[in-house]
Amino acid sequence: MATEWSLTRRIHSVARYLDDHDFDAFLACLREDGEYLITAQSPELGKKMTWMRLGRGELAERLAAIEKHEWAIASMEQSRVLSVDTIEVNEESARTSSGFALYHTDEAGVSCLYVVGRYEDDWLKIGKEWHLSRREVVLKTRQLDVLSPLPI
Repeated sequence: MATEWSLTRRIHSVARYLDDHDFDAFLACLREDGEYLITAQSPELGKKMTWMRLGRGELAERLAAIEKHEWAIASMEQSRVLSVDTIEVNEESARTSSGFALYHTDEAGVSCLYVVGRYEDDWLKIGKEWHLSRREVVLKTRQLDVLSPLPI
């Protein structure tokens, strides 16, 4: 039970880092050989589409470039509501699945739902800490105004 609790806390911490735009803390949770994906099921194609697939280094480069570009979406406040649905632990590795809704709040203080989906995460335990080895963001929302340059 303690392992499930520590993973649940870690999942919520990762969400908080993203909400707070603390990308260094987010990247510290992702293993050096970690992978970050954004996918969505396409009814038109009858299969899953991959919208983004980045290694940790590529993700770090993208996050470092945000200040050099005028991505309005990058300056928005973000708030995630998430529910950790499943945790499967196998000694030093784990798989978790969490439903989420991501809201954006603009400079005028207007909030709107941006996207809903699931985090399908693979974790490895290093010492006492759980680290993401792979995060697949499985989107249910497929009509986005702009695909975020930030991790969803």
